[in-house]
Amino acid sequence: MTNVRDLGAVAARYWWVLLVRGILLIALGIMMIAWPKATVLVIIWLFAAYLIVDGVMALAEGFGERRAGQPSGWFFVHGVLAIAAGIVVLVWPSATATVVVWVIAFWAILAGIAGIAGGLGLRKQPDSGWGWFLAWGILALVFGIALLFNPTAGILTVLWLVAIWAIIAGVVLAIASFFVRKAGRTLVAGQPL
Repeated sequence: MTNVRDLGAVAARYWWVLLVRGILLIALGIMMIAWPKATVLVIIWLFAAYLIVDGVMALAEGFGERRAGQPSGWFFVHGVLAIAAGIVVLVWPSATATVVVWVIAFWAILAGIAGIAGGLGLRKQPDSGWGWFLAWGILALVFGIALLFNPTAGILTVLWLVAIWAIIAGVVLAIASFFVRKAGRTLVAGQPL
């Protein structure tokens, strides 16, 4: 069983890990804003690399299952499709980015319709907050339609939102690291928080 003093020692010793994570997130967010096209390309390449590695691993697992006398057909299908998808992503990166934005757009449209329907359905219920559901649904619907008609702007918008999140999350982690350090030192000293 771990006692509070041990947890304090860990917090006092490794608080800097949170600080480094925060700094890295801030740097990542700034780089995403400074170089949006390069960021999109890197994300697409990483996705393609993931698909190819996943496909190779699935094929390896399929061969292992076959040697063990187990059914392996799905592993081979998965592996071949993943590798093929990775190659497609590498060959047509802009088309891949557009398809991702379309998926987000269709999701937003469907979520918007559901939000509008839910808000209208709750309209007769007292204190249901139906107006908030309705407003959210309308915003989601407008966002989805806007993405469909301008996917390039949609890619940049999503990228900027992620970048802003990264910067804010990085600042929060960096600030939290100093509170963790202080709390850890207090626990090690045996003082109450």
